[in-house]
Amino acid sequence: MKSKIFSIIILTFLVNSLSIAQIKLSSIAFYTNYSYPLKKRLMVTKIDAVGGGAQISFSFFKNLELSITGGYSLFSLQQDSAIKQWNWRFYTERYAGIIKDNLRADSTLAAYLNPVQKMDLMPVEISLKGNFQPLKNFYVKPQIGAGIYFYTRRLYLEERWRKIFYEANYTFEYSYRNFASNKYGNPAGVFGLVEFDYQPSEIFTIGTALGYNYFIKTQGKMGFDQFPINDYFNFKIFLTFLY
Repeated sequence: MKSKIFSIIILTFLVNSLSIAQIKLSSIAFYTNYSYPLKKRLMVTKIDAVGGGAQISFSFFKNLELSITGGYSLFSLQQDSAIKQWNWRFYTERYAGIIKDNLRADSTLAAYLNPVQKMDLMPVEISLKGNFQPLKNFYVKPQIGAGIYFYTRRLYLEERWRKIFYEANYTFEYSYRNFASNKYGNPAGVFGLVEFDYQPSEIFTIGTALGYNYFIKTQGKMGFDQFPINDYFNFKIFLTFLY
């Protein structure tokens, strides 16, 4: 509830500020990022992500900017009892039994089965950013904001089969991927970060940022029930073009 109130306050402040301020494009930035969740859900044991995106910033008060950010991150995750947690009924009710029957009936047949999970995350964020210059050519930019995070979770079973033909002294091997239905959602979140920039010329800066994202708990809504994390730390590397 506190997170919802916080995000509403941020968005309300931004809208009210825009209505009374003169907006001017200040920069366009491109970044790469690495994300590491602290609090995992749904029996997930390991998860992290790499990605990138772009950010457009507008100055509308002295030392204050409005930023709009869009990006993409690819999460790789491991989960205990992944197929059961996914509720993949085709596999649990039909296909698993077929595999067991085939292996039981043929001793020359062997199978390696490995569930693989990925998650595509596409954030759309709006934020308020300070812009301070403690030293020549160095800038510190604290930032707070909120956003919507569109995700697609994907699961497939990596199957590697082997059949031995003893009379011919030959082993036949083949592999394929068996895909489950995707899971979708768009939970809301709030975040804060601090960006550190160095300006080697008048037209661009380079920098890094450390941030923390927290996802608002909306059980039964916005796909939160199937979202595997509560938060994540974020490390970014920026290349920013100034206007």
